[in-house]
Amino acid sequence: MTTVVSKRDQVTFGEIANHYHSNKLLFGVKYFKNWILEQLASIIPVPSWRAKLHRMRGVNLGQNVYVGYNVLFDRIHPELITVGDYAEIGDRCILSAHTRGSLTTRQAYPRTMAPIKIGRGVCVNPGSIITQGVEIGENSIIGIGSVVTRDISPNSLALGYPAKVVKKLEDVGELKT
Repeated sequence: MTTVVSKRDQVTFGEIANHYHSNKLLFGVKYFKNWILEQLASIIPVPSWRAKLHRMRGVNLGQNVYVGYNVLFDRIHPELITVGDYAEIGDRCILSAHTRGSLTTRQAYPRTMAPIKIGRGVCVNPGSIITQGVEIGENSIIGIGSVVTRDISPNSLALGYPAKVVKKLEDVGELKT
């Protein structure tokens, strides 16, 4: 007899439902709703609609935020991600506010979660990965394909794997509206 849901899925699902003090059925409905919203947001052609769909999932997006195609905001903990006003998140970026080990490594590498905060006016270029617990200061730029594993100070250009500040940005002015 085959099972519909694997042992891994059962353990993980129970672990997350317990974290949110929710029963598995209610959490499953919420997860499925968020998955549908994420899929729609990935393909919708209007950037402001993509942002709205991600807000509906629980991602904290400020005003006039650009969200590119196929951006993956944490599927399990979208509420742990905050993006400031006028920020831009390029195509195919991943923002993951949690980590965990496999079923066999859970003791050595337990599930952890920490917020991601992206400041006002930040530009995260396509293909970048932002990991849990990272704060990117306002008006910073993250280079294409960078992996941000630690905080980035405001008004900085950061590149690479792991991302490192390579230049402090001068002449960063206030938005003229």
